[in-house]
Amino acid sequence: MSDEHREREDKYDVTSGFALPDLSVDASIERVETSRYELEATYFDTPEGFLQRHRITLRRRTGGKDAGWHLKLPAESSRIEIHVASQGRAVPRELSALLLGIRRGRRLSPTVTISTVREAHLLTDGDAATVAEVADDTVHVLSADAEGVRQWREVEVELGPAGDEHLLSVIGQRLREAGAKPSASVSKLARARGDVVPDTPGHKRLAGLVDDYLQAQYQAIFEGDLALRREVNAVHRTRVAVRRLRSTVRTFGKLFESAAADALEAELVWIAGVLGAVRDLDILQDRLNTAVATLPGEFVLGPVAGRLESRLSADRAAAYRRLRKAMNGKRYLALLELLEAWRVDPPFTEAADARRAAASTYVAKAERRMRKRLRAALEPGAPEELLHRARKAEKRYRYACELAQPVLGQQSEQAIKRAKSLQKLLGEFQDAVVSADVLRRLGATAGSSSGENGFTYGVLLAQEWEVMRSVRDEVRRDYG
Repeated sequence: MSDEHREREDKYDVTSGFALPDLSVDASIERVETSRYELEATYFDTPEGFLQRHRITLRRRTGGKDAGWHLKLPAESSRIEIHVASQGRAVPRELSALLLGIRRGRRLSPTVTISTVREAHLLTDGDAATVAEVADDTVHVLSADAEGVRQWREVEVELGPAGDEHLLSVIGQRLREAGAKPSASVSKLARARGDVVPDTPGHKRLAGLVDDYLQAQYQAIFEGDLALRREVNAVHRTRVAVRRLRSTVRTFGKLFESAAADALEAELVWIAGVLGAVRDLDILQDRLNTAVATLPGEFVLGPVAGRLESRLSADRAAAYRRLRKAMNGKRYLALLELLEAWRVDPPFTEAADARRAAASTYVAKAERRMRKRLRAALEPGAPEELLHRARKAEKRYRYACELAQPVLGQQSEQAIKRAKSLQKLLGEFQDAVVSADVLRRLGATAGSSSGENGFTYGVLLAQEWEVMRSVRDEVRRDYG
């Protein structure tokens, strides 16, 4: 069994002669308890350092009150820590499975071993709840192959369940006044390895601007992988990152080697479809549940709500099973391998050596394509599919504006705002189209089933038709 919590801590470098100040810095602190531990932590990674690249640490710790396995995942300004109490030397299966997408089938093996003598100061309030723990650590690196500092002293301040950011700031101020300095290393492991922030050359060129945007999407996809394996519903944000990545490869196609871009796009189309099957059902469930709940009671004939819940929940569960199966398959792991290759060495062409200002040319082209499709979709008698194609073009245009925002500035901000408004309308239209198709099929079945009635489905279907008509009129008025 494992437990998971969000870790929020600050680290400080101190000298060997540093004297820890009085930690009773806030009225909420009633008691300070001090304990001494001898800890030894062995860190694990793939031979290529995949965990390190994604700012993930995996260690087996002996000694102290939380001995066992610790997995730390980045989470904005904090980290998610997963603890497995196992004392075994092999990586626990649940952690190995959780990291499958990051390690992509590689074996996790020991890399660095660190010994720490810790003087822990537990700060509790009047209810004996922990507000913070201040750890004064003397650290020794035991591995012979570590490249960084071999020995140092540091102080960590970690918030407890009863603490808040203000307390963290107050303690930090007290430590700085005593001579502590905010640490430049994010972890003991980073300091032992001698990690440095890599240079990012070429950012005056279009390649640098595009790569910055792509890097954000790679990171979002890998974070989505970790979240989904932890049973966190990250389908939407992962799908959006996939769409942004695919859109950029297409919109800025001249910047990439065509064969490499085609290969990546094919795989992105595939995984977007697998993710989309789940996401679309989430949207449909919310939409139809709300629609039924807001109907007058006399308009709801038969077990409509139950039928919708049963049908859509089953479809969603099946789609989610297909997603999880795909995430454990060779094709998906190969896609993550391909994304890592693009992250490290994107297949840019000579066109990417243009100045950053050239991004405006690609944005303008995306806008023209979007407007052309929108005009065609708003022609009298145009099929519904054309409005959906216009929506796709609008998204590519908006993503191009996002990428070029550092160059276009306020002009880009205004374009993104207007594009989002249009996207919301076109999204409402497409949701109504999908919903209407489901209602039509369910209504036809209900009309011929004993104990059921197709009337309510017909009412809901008429509402969706009205949404489609209203949206089309609004788009024609405001964007036509």
